[in-house]
Amino acid sequence: MRLVAFIEYAAVVIGIVGMIAGHFFPKFFPLGVFLFGAGFAFAGLMAVFTRRMAFRPADDAFEAYAGLPALIVGLMALAVGAAAIWSAYLLDLGQWHATVNYLMRRPAPLLAAGGLLLIGLGILMLLNPQGHHSWAWRLLVYVPRSTVGIIAIAAGVAGIVLGAWEWRDPQAFGAFAADLPRKIRLLY
Repeated sequence: MRLVAFIEYAAVVIGIVGMIAGHFFPKFFPLGVFLFGAGFAFAGLMAVFTRRMAFRPADDAFEAYAGLPALIVGLMALAVGAAAIWSAYLLDLGQWHATVNYLMRRPAPLLAAGGLLLIGLGILMLLNPQGHHSWAWRLLVYVPRSTVGIIAIAAGVAGIVLGAWEWRDPQAFGAFAADLPRKIRLLY
């Protein structure tokens, strides 16, 4: 298991170094982004298949988080890695700016992906893998964390709904988004 963690960390670190080197040698930047994404995607796949936490430096590290928390973190890491690999592909083809401009006009995929990540984060905040049972722990840690988790899940569902609305009816969503700053100013 230590070799797997070394490969995950090495890919991410080499990717970051490649992105930094990309400022001096522009061809290295897409390669660095790809390696960064490959490290996250590999870690996510390993977490999904083994049901153990990603980026584990030892066999006993994060053992309390095995199972559902590891699966959620693995899926989130896989999504981040896939997005980075896709970004590297777009950078290499020279289509990055066109894609960003399109996503600025039609943000449905970004809203839905952000919503899914927020839902995963909210579910992770609701889980209590350590199993502390004292009343002080529940009152001071678990209740606020659960409250933030529920808010994150609600925001994630709202992001998915907004993404579906933008995908289904872009004109109505555009009118809503253009009028939203004025409505927010009226609240103050």
